[in-house]
Amino acid sequence: MNSKENEIIEYIQEITDVKLANTGNLNGSNDSRLGFLQMVSVLSGYGLYDGYEIKTNLHKYMILIDNAQSCCESWGYICSDDNIDTFIGKTLIEVTLTDTALNMQKIKEVGLTSYEDDTSIDCYGGGIQFIDLRFTDGSILQFAVYNAHNGYYGHNIIVAIDQDIICQDTL
Repeated sequence: MNSKENEIIEYIQEITDVKLANTGNLNGSNDSRLGFLQMVSVLSGYGLYDGYEIKTNLHKYMILIDNAQSCCESWGYICSDDNIDTFIGKTLIEVTLTDTALNMQKIKEVGLTSYEDDTSIDCYGGGIQFIDLRFTDGSILQFAVYNAHNGYYGHNIIVAIDQDIICQDTL
């Protein structure tokens, strides 16, 4: 973030069927494209995602999970127990990623790096990923990305700032 200019939330909206070109390798690590659903997206050349878009005066953040059911799994969802409307107009100071063990990484400490770079943020394996937006008034807007499956049908999650993928994993 540019420390000279405050980053103000303009809107937060739920988005569906966001079409993204294929990203990452098919190796199942934090490049995260492993499983039947990913084979379908390779053949089609893109994947479809649901999630949230957070627009500020400086950046556009996207929190996404692929939205196609492969078999009998509940393919996952993104939710927040917070009243999203109360965060419009607030000043954002940082975005953090937190895993189920409550390990946290500040995005600005790691920097925006490509998924092709070994220094990209590790999204921690597992079935849940938390994304926290922290504000100058001490409030936190938290999104939780969940997936429920039998081990064969993981779903890709992506957290992006503008055109940079900062987190990509399979839940």
